[in-house]
Amino acid sequence: MTHLVLQHNPDACTGPCGLCGQPVILSQGLQLFLVDKRRPVCSCCGRTAAPALAALVGLACAAERVAKIGQHTVSPPLSALLELARAAENYTGTSPCPLRVGERGV
Repeated sequence: MTHLVLQHNPDACTGPCGLCGQPVILSQGLQLFLVDKRRPVCSCCGRTAAPALAALVGLACAAERVAKIGQHTVSPPLSALLELARAAENYTGTSPCPLRVGERGV
């Protein structure tokens, strides 16, 4: 089982993907890394190995973009808000369903 971790880096990160070996360039901000080797993971491998974490990275990037736009305008453009909604929907779709009161996990 592959264990990935989210790490916030103020700088961009480059190197081979820790899973597939392809060259990867991660922008500044939240980045996916292998826990044991501290090697970056490309978005394609991240979506396969840890879909919820990869979707969370997408949501964080979209939220950061909308926040930067919002600093300069009264309200962000509709396209930016739709991008944020789509990223939130992707994240929600990858999260496991919470147990309801009275249900027990098997």
